[in-house]
Amino acid sequence: MRRLSIEELKKIEMEILGEVDAFCRENGIRYSLCGGTLLGAVRHKGYIPWDDDIDIMMPRSDYDRFLRTFTSDDNYLLNLGESGDYIEHFTKIIRKGTFLEYSTLKRRLWGVNIDIFPVDGVPEDGGVYADTLRSLHKKIEYIFPYYRFAGKKKLLWFAKYCFKRLVRPTTDSVKSIKDRMNRMVREHLPEASPGSCEIFDDFRIIPIASDIFLDYTDLEFEGRPFRAIRDADAYLSAMYGDYMTLPPEEQRVSNHFYKAYIDE
Repeated sequence: MRRLSIEELKKIEMEILGEVDAFCRENGIRYSLCGGTLLGAVRHKGYIPWDDDIDIMMPRSDYDRFLRTFTSDDNYLLNLGESGDYIEHFTKIIRKGTFLEYSTLKRRLWGVNIDIFPVDGVPEDGGVYADTLRSLHKKIEYIFPYYRFAGKKKLLWFAKYCFKRLVRPTTDSVKSIKDRMNRMVREHLPEASPGSCEIFDDFRIIPIASDIFLDYTDLEFEGRPFRAIRDADAYLSAMYGDYMTLPPEEQRVSNHFYKAYIDE
């Protein structure tokens, strides 16, 4: 087992993105760079200099079709949104033979990966919809058995879990709550909603006109063309405000706290 440098980690991420791009183009599946990756493409023509991950998004119908059909010899798909074993709600494409060690819980999880987020429609009562999704996610956070993944202080995490289940008993499981959330989001597809959004893990819901998630072009990222929504400005302005202005120097740091390793 050997620790990967940041350059090696990014190289693997780019290989995964290249394979996903080729698969989507061949099968007519819409996707776009998103989040900091799209910001990096527009502002830096590649990674944000202090960032080290890749995010893409797909309209829900394309997302579901991708999950059903994607295959790879070198990478595997992990749909966190359908699993009761994870708190997250999106999908990762992960390089086989690698793993990440997270410093927060001192735990090892999936390997080097790129993230894929679904784009969902937002109903007219978007505030109520967002509040409902957030409350369900908070319930998952409350009952989630973190102790299963803790590398250190496992007994402490287990005690916290038992205490929470004792003071607020529930028959719901993480999987059953996720099933309810998945039914909710599939009731509002971008094609049939005036506004749409990409729902991140913190469940910020920033509705943007659905039209921008239906029109795509190529955009350079690290010297190669990848798919991106044509009106990247509308998306980035909604997400980041004045996105072309660099943040203060003290904020130019990675938000990811892990070490990457590979089997050799």
